[in-house]
Amino acid sequence: MPNTKLPNFIIILLASSAYFLFVAMDTLTKYLTQYVPVNQLIWGRYTFHLIAMIGYFMIFKPKLDLKKNFKIQLARSAMLVFATFLMFNALKLFSLVDIYVLFFTAPLILALLSAIFLKDNLSLKGWILMGLSFVAIIYTLGPSMKIMSVTVAFPFLIPICWSMYQFLTKLISNNREPFVAVFYSGLVGTVIFSIYNFGHWNSIDNNWIWLALIVLGVFGFISHLILVYAIQLSNLSFVANFQYSQLVWSSLFGLLIFGTPIELTKVLGMIAIIIFGILFIRFELSKKL
Repeated sequence: MPNTKLPNFIIILLASSAYFLFVAMDTLTKYLTQYVPVNQLIWGRYTFHLIAMIGYFMIFKPKLDLKKNFKIQLARSAMLVFATFLMFNALKLFSLVDIYVLFFTAPLILALLSAIFLKDNLSLKGWILMGLSFVAIIYTLGPSMKIMSVTVAFPFLIPICWSMYQFLTKLISNNREPFVAVFYSGLVGTVIFSIYNFGHWNSIDNNWIWLALIVLGVFGFISHLILVYAIQLSNLSFVANFQYSQLVWSSLFGLLIFGTPIELTKVLGMIAIIIFGILFIRFELSKKL
């Protein structure tokens, strides 16, 4: 349970909103991959994130201590930027729901990171639940990911980067300065992809695409800001329970926007992933973070 005096529903609202915005952002990204090169999409996601962040700073003037945990902040931001690169490329090739199914290996990876770095070994029950979760993920995916190239590794690497991002976020959560964490993410992503796109830019003439890029960046800024707030006001194990709502949203968006059918096998598999995942978080992750 959360270790804050704030009502649980506020933590739930923050976490659920963040995870919903993640899916909305990825849905918009997948749609835009038809019209804009992936590297420019990533540039837009972080550049307009940075602009939105500057606007937030000018209005609310949050506390800033950019020197504190500088190395961790950079490492955390690098993990997020790399995860974004992998996610945006995967979205161009694979269905939204399949990517999110694979994404739910992240809590298991996070627990392994805790075992390695915090010296907390999994219990027998934890290992069993981990195995069942992996089986459920494999069952849910079935033969849907059939692309045979190096890009097939992208969806598998996303949860690794994301779990490391969450782990590093928790390490700096005692700072009580969520704006600093979001600042570094926006800055690192903007710098890296501004440099890359300098010599690889394709002209964007449609105003609606520019508007979509702005929305992409604003969604990225808001979602990560409120997720960091939720983790700081509660704890990672409590907040992580609500990430499973992404399976529902990705299925609905996939059906309504991209026409991806919701198959019975996927529904059954996703139910199993949610059950085993939440049990795993309750029994193992809650002990470690």
